[in-house]
Amino acid sequence: MSERPLLSIVMPVFNHAELTRYMIESIRANDFMAWELLVVDDGSDSDTISVLNALAASDDRLHILHRNRLPKGAQTCRNIGFEHVCGEYVIFFDNDDYVLPYCLRSRVMALQARPELDFMVFPSGVMTDNTYRAEASEYSFGYRIHTDDISAFARRLLPFVVWNNIYRTQSLRNVGICWDEQLLSLQDADFNMQSLLAGLRYDYFRGIPDFGYRIDASNGSVSKKQRSKEHQESTLYAMEKFYRMLSAHHGSNYHSALFFGVLTYYNRIMTNGIDEDYAMRMVRLVRRYSPIYGLLFHIGLQTSLLMERILPRKMARQIPMTLHLIDYRYRIHQKISKIQKLQHT
Repeated sequence: MSERPLLSIVMPVFNHAELTRYMIESIRANDFMAWELLVVDDGSDSDTISVLNALAASDDRLHILHRNRLPKGAQTCRNIGFEHVCGEYVIFFDNDDYVLPYCLRSRVMALQARPELDFMVFPSGVMTDNTYRAEASEYSFGYRIHTDDISAFARRLLPFVVWNNIYRTQSLRNVGICWDEQLLSLQDADFNMQSLLAGLRYDYFRGIPDFGYRIDASNGSVSKKQRSKEHQESTLYAMEKFYRMLSAHHGSNYHSALFFGVLTYYNRIMTNGIDEDYAMRMVRLVRRYSPIYGLLFHIGLQTSLLMERILPRKMARQIPMTLHLIDYRYRIHQKISKIQKLQHT
């Protein structure tokens, strides 16, 4: 491009050639033209590289970068991409989602009109079987439905994901926010928590959704990869980091919310039976910051392990967690109801 782009888009890519093509074509179909797309390849297969090369050859706004250092992962790719950003504004997208044709223009114009803000949050819908759906669901994000977004992040009830947002590039650089390359999951929650705790000013955009989050291929359940030893270590590191960051800024004010978040993850990951060693490491982590919640967690875990001797594993886990599971489902129901009301006002 002969002129500096107004908007930079950073997108890590690892395989999924056709989904990547679909996503990039949806970006190109936007009615806003002053953008650059920094695709950062994480070591994709030849089919994906061929798709990227063909798209880049037909559009000089698309730049292909390659991860040139460890660790492997989307978080490293995003940091590499951000180092090359030229635009006044920046958006982080994933390569398997979908962008509505008005998305880029709407986001840039909205943030231009609010010079006091560092970023803005936009509502999203979902993609299922390559069909975009805007109606409220558990996987809708970017709506102002919480009174305290920090508490929502701590509880794992995400108010928004990074792809919901458009940032002023300089705002992120001024406070030194970057992607934590030690994380294999929970990267978005960590990035958003960093932004909120750094005091970045933001607001929600009231309008129709502009992004489709793909929930095909069992996105709604925890994958086997997230049960690997590597992901276990990463998740414990993330939990510890959230406790440490929030305790440093707010003391014990968010310990209840953080405990809720730990239990939410525990119930998702232990669906096929309790990994006692892993669960006890979670208990010890909670106990370091909040002895009372750590004790409650320990009692619930030991009760489940005893009940596993006479009951099916799933039931043995769920019974001591009944109050938490009811509370969690109630909060999800409330989320959907609030979004539905916002969509009709």
